[in-house]
Amino acid sequence: MKRGIVLTLLLLFIAIAIAFTGCGSSNHSGGHAEQTAAAAGDTKKLFPIRVAGDGTANGEVVIGNEVGIFREEGIEIIFTGVLKGGATELQTIAQGINDAFINAHPFVVAQAIMAGVKVKAVAPGMIDDPEFPHVRYLVREDSPIKTLDDIVGKKVSQSSSSSVCQDGYLKLYLQQHNLPLNVEWVKLPNPGQQEQALRQGLVDMTTSHPPFSGITVQQPGIRQVATSYDIVKTPGAGLSVRGFSEKFIAEHPDIVRAFCRALQKSHKWINANQQEATAIMAKKLKVDNQEHVSVFRYEERGSIDPVYMDLWIKMSEDIGLWQPGAIKATDIYTNEFAPKD
Repeated sequence: MKRGIVLTLLLLFIAIAIAFTGCGSSNHSGGHAEQTAAAAGDTKKLFPIRVAGDGTANGEVVIGNEVGIFREEGIEIIFTGVLKGGATELQTIAQGINDAFINAHPFVVAQAIMAGVKVKAVAPGMIDDPEFPHVRYLVREDSPIKTLDDIVGKKVSQSSSSSVCQDGYLKLYLQQHNLPLNVEWVKLPNPGQQEQALRQGLVDMTTSHPPFSGITVQQPGIRQVATSYDIVKTPGAGLSVRGFSEKFIAEHPDIVRAFCRALQKSHKWINANQQEATAIMAKKLKVDNQEHVSVFRYEERGSIDPVYMDLWIKMSEDIGLWQPGAIKATDIYTNEFAPKD
């Protein structure tokens, strides 16, 4: 009964919101501060969605929430805190701590599903782009490393355990060029740790993601050798996905659709307003010069591209994350809730 009342109130809120925004065709280049302020006074009508983090991370949920896009869709984003003790987003979903995962690449979702976690990706996130690369490979200015061919026998940092976007891209590169997989991977999980180790000469190369790659590449004595886009040469190389538990999807399909609409609106807003987006991140990261902060490029289509998903399955198999055929791309995602463009 309570769930029915909440849903009725939510639908009423959405109907009112649509009436005031021209059937959902609002211009996201401005006006969000006023819309957010109006919504903030009546949070009882917003559906809460719990996500990991403290609201300072780089991502479209943080930025879209900051400018009021999720509230426009009747959603209140609740940040439950930074993950600790080796916990992952997908584990917190299984434990009922969080409702949505907002930072996962396809291989992470696949590994969780194979481990018995009942989740499903419902929307795309970021993609790779030559101007806004998913991963930058950085060395010291005086390094003998001129191309990725030169990393054989060198120390390369990574922020987490083996994954497609840590050591994975580089392993793929070495395989593609028939070079020995002779690299010493140095795990440095804390933000800024990789960059510091590079400057001190403790590692020969760092793998750096936004927003920190934008900061690091601006530092004196640092030189970029290549990017993930140089290796895989497709936007799909940077694909991340967003989703929920199967239980949440079954119980709240309309909320999932609203969440997917908010994501797509956030993607388009960030891509069209890069300066404003980086200013938001600079403020949250307490960086004085926003030009030193980098943001991702986001998929503007509301649906997950099957070609991109197949690419991630193949890359994961190629670097040995699981045996070929252990899982199919279609086991990981659905486009059922994608906005109708």
